[in-house]
Amino acid sequence: MDVPERIHVIPLGYEHERVTEPPMQLNADKVVLLTHDENEQEPAYHEEVREELRAANIELQERESDIFDLYTSLGEIAEIATDHEGDNVYVNLATGSKVTAIAGMIACMATGATPYYVSAERYGPGEDEGPPEQPVSFGVKGIEELSGYPIEAPSEQDVRILSFIEREGPVSKKAIIQYGEANALDFIAGSDTDSLQGKYRRLESHVVEGLKESGYVTLSEQGRKTYVDITEDGENTLRAFSYLVE
Repeated sequence: MDVPERIHVIPLGYEHERVTEPPMQLNADKVVLLTHDENEQEPAYHEEVREELRAANIELQERESDIFDLYTSLGEIAEIATDHEGDNVYVNLATGSKVTAIAGMIACMATGATPYYVSAERYGPGEDEGPPEQPVSFGVKGIEELSGYPIEAPSEQDVRILSFIEREGPVSKKAIIQYGEANALDFIAGSDTDSLQGKYRRLESHVVEGLKESGYVTLSEQGRKTYVDITEDGENTLRAFSYLVE
């Protein structure tokens, strides 16, 4: 019988104790550190963070990510949570940028992972430029689990269609139907209709209406054809949830 593991997802910003203390206090089995993907020199205490986690017999994994980009961070955290479906996944909102805090909360709401915030005992003076030589905070005063309203992530089918529209768009509805048939997408594969009119109805009710209501696509008329194009919100959603089809 498989026992769920306790997985902590922690952006590695300019923190030390607020990274190491929660997984050690909460008996984590594994920590996934999100490290920034730019080639800047790491502060020395980052290696101390790694050594302390390993010394506590916690499995350590690192994944590079742009922790200052909302949709990249959201996608990375949501993908890790999805990869560990069946485990207990916790996301530290206190150790990265403000962007990763927002991204982590949204990812938790979309996947069911548990967000938490770590209060520091005191804060350092901070530095204006570059990574600080010392952590920006010291000590851990408390760890608080946070609650959030669940949100529905886009379906795999929606993500595939958004990717197709971004790549080829604007595209006609007929082109989306042909793409759906070639890739056995549910809105076509789940239908027993052979009529083109029936396929258009299923495309409209199962795909286009939802994407339009969510603000992910716009429709435009060109002659007798209706073309579908992706919006900025659709592009950002695709960035965040592309892991569903990769």
